[in-house]
Amino acid sequence: MASKLPPGIYRHGKGLQIRIFSKGKTIYSEVIHCNPEATSEVRKVKKLRDEIALKFKLGLSVEETDPTEFQPFSTIAQEYLDTHNGKFSTVQGYRNIINQYWLPVFNNRPCASILKREIKLVLSQANVSPKTRKNILGPLRGILDYAELSPNPAESIKIPKSQRKKIDRYKPEERDKLLNSLTGEVYVYFAILFGMGLRPGEALGLLRKDFDGENWHIHQQIVRRREVDSTKTGHRRKVYVPLWVRKAIKQMPPRIDSPYLFVNGNGTFYKDTDKFNLAWQKAHKKKQIRYRVPKTCRHTRAAELLSKGILPPDAAKQMGHSTEVFLNTYSEMIEEYTANQNLSRFEPLKSTEHKRL
Repeated sequence: MASKLPPGIYRHGKGLQIRIFSKGKTIYSEVIHCNPEATSEVRKVKKLRDEIALKFKLGLSVEETDPTEFQPFSTIAQEYLDTHNGKFSTVQGYRNIINQYWLPVFNNRPCASILKREIKLVLSQANVSPKTRKNILGPLRGILDYAELSPNPAESIKIPKSQRKKIDRYKPEERDKLLNSLTGEVYVYFAILFGMGLRPGEALGLLRKDFDGENWHIHQQIVRRREVDSTKTGHRRKVYVPLWVRKAIKQMPPRIDSPYLFVNGNGTFYKDTDKFNLAWQKAHKKKQIRYRVPKTCRHTRAAELLSKGILPPDAAKQMGHSTEVFLNTYSEMIEEYTANQNLSRFEPLKSTEHKRL
């Protein structure tokens, strides 16, 4: 707790006042909104006063404005979002996190008053997975960096990793039972998820013209009810369409009024997957199969590729992953499908020059 304040700094309500004198007269006065009892904030205000005093001494202009770190959290958070150059879905996700977790706690507080222990308390009260907790912390780090806090109290917080859960997938017979209980475009949608391993948003964004008869050229997706001309990773890719999926696609009626494969009642793309997800839930119940989310179709495709001996780099390209992410995500499957392969391939090549080998 700050008791004695440095010269030229005074308590003023819920903040500190900077005053600079010349020949017994006040030539500069400014109130900084901060916690007057926090030693670290008093130190920052003193630094600011020293900088202003030096400007007066050198004859430089001085503007009366709060440094970014002393402005309200809500103001800086909005500036941070307004200036973020990420994807729409990313910025919208950050906005939701800030509104749900950080604004209720820090709203009108100066950024400089935010303490590490307060951040950790908010995170500890969130009943979510470690991965989600890390996602919650991300935009706060960005905001406090934007506020030019040094040190950034959110930067040194580490989120312990939880043990990775076993990746779920469907057995071939489960997949077939589920698909056989679906009809129309819902059947085609899930045939594409199973057979091509697309993300749901990528499937909704499919354009008929991007199918060359053998491969589908993926370059866009539907995210948060908007068409986004980019994939999740920002890279276009060519995905092979298995023969059985091509047969399913032929069931779709030709449309000259829309470029999309899946067309809603208004003649445009589906803005969400609600219709498909509802049918998916009913199919599980009808066939008495344990329910898994549609993303499990994608995992099932990854397992299928590996079971057929497709090399991880090639499988990663089909799935829209980097090789590193694919290896990390599906490492247990890779071990599973290579366990029975001939281990002699790990032996060194024989050489006539080294008789002892």
